[in-house]
Amino acid sequence: MDNRLLDYFLRVAELGSINKAAASLNLSQPALSRHMSALEHEMRAPLLTRTQSGVHLTEAGQILAARARPLLKQFSLLKEQVGLTAAGQLAIGTPPAWHHLFTAPFAERLLKEHPGIALQLHEGVSNLLRESMVVGLLDLSIVPSGTVPVGTYRQIPLVREPIVIVAKNDEALSAHRPVPVAHLDGRKVVLPRKPNVLRTQIEHALERKGLAFRLAAETDTLELCLGLAQRGLGMALVPACTLYGHRLEGLSWAPIKGQFITWVLCENVSRSDSRPVREGRALVFATVTAALSKDIWFGAQGIAAELAR
Repeated sequence: MDNRLLDYFLRVAELGSINKAAASLNLSQPALSRHMSALEHEMRAPLLTRTQSGVHLTEAGQILAARARPLLKQFSLLKEQVGLTAAGQLAIGTPPAWHHLFTAPFAERLLKEHPGIALQLHEGVSNLLRESMVVGLLDLSIVPSGTVPVGTYRQIPLVREPIVIVAKNDEALSAHRPVPVAHLDGRKVVLPRKPNVLRTQIEHALERKGLAFRLAAETDTLELCLGLAQRGLGMALVPACTLYGHRLEGLSWAPIKGQFITWVLCENVSRSDSRPVREGRALVFATVTAALSKDIWFGAQGIAAELAR
């Protein structure tokens, strides 16, 4: 269908007159009438009732008018995105926990080293980033390993790091002394909302031992997660990367024995050969390698072939 027909139809519906709509569209009245007839033929339903005082929408016309506007808006956004992609756009999704260690340095390097690439950064929770990968809205994203990728994207393992407990003035917590998962039994805990890979992993580890924590609060905001822990309202469970770049005054922390999270790089297979994605992928590996080499990422190990060289 020619989208112009929908634009013309919406103008007629808005003005309630083919004559007025034709004038506003710089079309002749007969030409606009033919367009409306063509649209009705394509929709296989009468859309307009013509009267001496103007035109009124039929029931079918009302349905089309209500649904055409968001469709046209989505098409406009899609056309804009396709145009940017063809011109050299890179859309990448990253977890909030990686903001200081990875996202900010990555963005700085990409903008300086590849000024011709239009960068779109999306920080968000992992399940939303995966959904965006499935529908092709992202070229690359970094998420925890935990689900099998669908055909629209592939996964490359990147980094394995400990899950840590952060709590207010807890003498049992020390960075150099991992604590068993049983330390959480009966304790108030601050966690991300479901679905969440880290939360599911800890819950299953406790269930296997017949143990359980007490849920103090659910939040997908890292700052709030640490803030609640700082106020003594519960223990925060976070990936080790969260420790870098956040204020930890008054907080104790320790890794949980045997509990790790693996991060993977998801790549849109339909865009793998495009220059922006190639450059972005290489820069992901370079930025992660740089973070690992500075000894600022507690307990992290690079596991991608590109990071092991």
